[in-house]
Amino acid sequence: MSVSPPVLELVETPSLSVELLRAAVARRPARPGEVPRLEVRVRSFTPDPWQLALYREVCDFPADGFLPLPFPQVLAAPLHLALLNRPEFPYRLLGMIHVRNHIRRYRRLAEGASLSVHAWVEGQREVRQGRELDLHTRVEQDGELVWSAVTTMLRRLPGAGERPREERPAGSTAAATEEEALFARSRPSPWKVSEDTGRRYARASGDYNPIHLHALTARAFGFPRAIAHGMWTVGRCVAEMGEAAEAPALTLTSAFRRPLLLPSRVVFQTAAQQDGAVAYRVKSEDGQSHVMGQLSPGASSDGVDAGPR
Repeated sequence: MSVSPPVLELVETPSLSVELLRAAVARRPARPGEVPRLEVRVRSFTPDPWQLALYREVCDFPADGFLPLPFPQVLAAPLHLALLNRPEFPYRLLGMIHVRNHIRRYRRLAEGASLSVHAWVEGQREVRQGRELDLHTRVEQDGELVWSAVTTMLRRLPGAGERPREERPAGSTAAATEEEALFARSRPSPWKVSEDTGRRYARASGDYNPIHLHALTARAFGFPRAIAHGMWTVGRCVAEMGEAAEAPALTLTSAFRRPLLLPSRVVFQTAAQQDGAVAYRVKSEDGQSHVMGQLSPGASSDGVDAGPR
């Protein structure tokens, strides 16, 4: 029976740019490997007002005295990278793809709140394109769970794309038609996403991954132009939803479908659903969907937020 590595206890959040640099020079095998349970914790810190101001500006959130719903994900990102940079983690961090995000907020957080953050990764599952794994995050204030998230990452592996595709479910075409019908009555809100969006969000988040900064650096990773940070797109969507995103308890789900190239013209759409939920998506002018998700009232725990035993 293998023994899990000890919890990494930090007195402050690490530098995201330093963790990215560590990831850039890391040498890890490209083959599948076991993902052990890895944990990291920061017991007390207060969000940086300057960073928060930059985040509000680039995502268009008002300065209302509270942390925007997705902002704790930005705070936890350096911890996530610190986990994936640990020598026990079998894959290179660069090349991991953020495919889904699930956020729960149990109550609104004042911008000057003292918080503790506990993050962990454990296990993986095989998918057609490689391996998926989940990064879990718990944010507490005075010992009370106030925010949590599950961040799903994909690691493509050699030969994964050569596996036979699963047969398309019989109802997939109908599901696509239903999606279009869902948003058919929505009034599209056009966005002009500027070429410098990635650099502006990098200053707010600390995520200076080269795929987001310039076309030249993005081409080295196979992209024709720089791409927007997925969590910038989510943050911008939440800001656009206004009062619906200001309720004390909320659940936000997001699925990242295609990279959003910079610059771009896209449309943002919402559609009311049952029980007060709001579906949302961002589509390009040629009809490709970049992000789709749902904002729902309430944040009941179903065990996903429980920390490792």
